Amino acid sequence: MYKGKKVTIIVPAAGSGRRMGGSVNKVYLEILGRPVLRWTLEAFEEVPAVDEIITAVRADEVELCRDKVVGAGGLSKLSHIIEGGAERYDTVLKCLELADKDSIVLIHDGARPLVERETIEAAVEAAYEHGYCCVAVPAKDTTKIIRDGFAVETPDRSTVWSVQTPQGFVCGEIEEIIKKWLKKGFKGTDEASFAEKEGKKVFIVEGKYANIKITTSDDIAIAEAILMKKTI
Repeated sequence: MYKGKKVTIIVPAAGSGRRMGGSVNKVYLEILGRPVLRWTLEAFEEVPAVDEIITAVRADEVELCRDKVVGAGGLSKLSHIIEGGAERYDTVLKCLELADKDSIVLIHDGARPLVERETIEAAVEAAYEHGYCCVAVPAKDTTKIIRDGFAVETPDRSTVWSVQTPQGFVCGEIEEIIKKWLKKGFKGTDEASFAEKEGKKVFIVEGKYANIKITTSDDIAIAEAILMKKTI
């Protein structure tokens, strides 16, 4: 609970992980002997303010998740493991349907196993205070707008941030917003984009560069190096 509000964590993990190569979903690949998704769920399990965790995986991976990820025990806050949908927003909506409508929800990529307690707690606070929030970090590199293979504009780097998760909302509000804009044909790539489409101001919580998303095989080695450094 946070100031009387239930806190629910939604972890979509139903992606295919095609960029990893092969057919194995990246969330079951191991970092220092434990699956990526296990690291992710444990990060939230250890935060006192978190009341429950809901995760969604591919239909053919529910038992795999129970065996390989949950089987080790110690995930007392994990209340549901469900089948995800065809797209991320489908998966998120299925999870939102299981959460209390007035609860604070943080939506976090299953493939971001290095999220820190400090970031989680800051996102919970921001969701409570502002209603809509998103973890992000300032862009390190100069970015350019590309059209037809040519650079046409260089945005002011001080205004460009790289978006991460978790992203925080009030459950019932973000659920209705996503449903509304899907009916209008908008297919946002993250939950904050739906809130922005609705005209909501999304508060930015500055995160950590180490909160990487496991996307390629190189990211496994990077994650292991980060975790090993923390234990030294």
